[in-house]
Amino acid sequence: MGIGENIKEIAQVNPEKTAILYEGQVITYRDFYQSICQIQQHLLSLRQGNNPQKVAILIGNEPAFLELYFAVVTLGWTAIPFDPKWSIREAIEIMKSAKPDLILTSKHFPENTSNVFDKTYAIETLKKPSSYATANEWKQADNAPFYLGFTSGSTGTPKGFIRSHGSWLTSFSVAEQVFQYHEEDIILAPGPLCHSLSLFGATHALHIGATLQLTATFVPEILNDSEATVIYAVPTMIHGFLQLTVRPIQKRITFLLSGAKLHSKMRKKLQTVFPNSVIYEYFGASELSFISYASSAVTAQHPNSVGIPFPGVQITIRDQEMQPVPNGEIGEIFIESDFLFTGYVNNTEETAKVLTEYGATVGDLGFINDTEILTIVGRKKHMLISGGLNVYPEEVEKVMKEIASIQEVMVVGVTDDYWGQKTIALVKWKHQAELERLKAHCKAQLATYKCPKEFYEVHDFPYTSTGKIARKDVALQIARYTS
Repeated sequence: MGIGENIKEIAQVNPEKTAILYEGQVITYRDFYQSICQIQQHLLSLRQGNNPQKVAILIGNEPAFLELYFAVVTLGWTAIPFDPKWSIREAIEIMKSAKPDLILTSKHFPENTSNVFDKTYAIETLKKPSSYATANEWKQADNAPFYLGFTSGSTGTPKGFIRSHGSWLTSFSVAEQVFQYHEEDIILAPGPLCHSLSLFGATHALHIGATLQLTATFVPEILNDSEATVIYAVPTMIHGFLQLTVRPIQKRITFLLSGAKLHSKMRKKLQTVFPNSVIYEYFGASELSFISYASSAVTAQHPNSVGIPFPGVQITIRDQEMQPVPNGEIGEIFIESDFLFTGYVNNTEETAKVLTEYGATVGDLGFINDTEILTIVGRKKHMLISGGLNVYPEEVEKVMKEIASIQEVMVVGVTDDYWGQKTIALVKWKHQAELERLKAHCKAQLATYKCPKEFYEVHDFPYTSTGKIARKDVALQIARYTS
């Protein structure tokens, strides 16, 4: 079975069931299936050669994204969602790496990005009636790729990660087992569909025949107005909602929170506002999928942990010699499961660093106790998670150093109740400070979530004996500049 293969049967058995709720619009499974088939027919007429095609999706959060996405993956092709927040520089680099056969755009996607590329097709034209032959049967192999996502590497070079049908299908089964949701639920994943977190929730909802509530953009009020029974969110979304709401809401919701740890005060307030609800926090990565999860009971006893392993996940903590360490001792986290990604695009060296003979790792450091509770203590590298999104300091620093008046710069994260980690920049100027020029340069060359939230001028940095900035020692400076 492949992802989305159930949609055809759902449309036949229960055609009037709501598939998507969007801005007051109701799309039934019959309508959704017909749109998918219509788009498939156009795609087949545009295909380049006989091989499975790679399709770049430059479409925002709208039903057309999901109609195209499922048309692509049920043909056995690969979908490549583009993030509207990417700078033009990033989008061009990602397009070069992905090498899609087809590029589909929407009038709602930023024109300054979509207009850069030649030979694009408007999704609106693919939804028109077609005279082409009906698409082939929806059959995909478990190990066949269906999704090519991108996460920025530490050097600023985007890394494409490949997902197979089987890896997400097994994740679906585990999610249903652990979180106890099913086809009768209304699932809200209000983040951008170009991100794995929301795309996973949306894909799973429609694959099992549930109802998906789709939003063009996230606004905190949606959590109050929604009829959703399951909500995928990151802590920044919860924070915004709780700023608006104080009275208890009696409906039962299953909250599935990821991207960063939920602050203990925020968790208590969320439980107070939704006293009948269930709150899960789960830990994972684009490359590894599900790793561990924590219910309210686990979090109450182990507030700094990320919970217990998902069913089918085996966690090993290893030292620098790759030897397993005793429970309670800190080391690098290695994962074995059926949820892992296939690899990075055109990057066997980086793939080998993740998919090792000892298990899969993305460089997280932590420890596990005698009851299999996992706690994360840091990262092997310096990646930050701000607002549920990965930020690599080296990438941001490289862009900032393009300003000639900067002598040295360091990007770090500080703990923040809203962002999880707030990105700040420490800048040493050569002569005259050009702060506004620097801010404008970051805004033009980086995705918005990667831009530092605050800038501080420093007169010097601590250095190692080899002349590099001593990042550990900078923690003392951070306390001074952010206090």
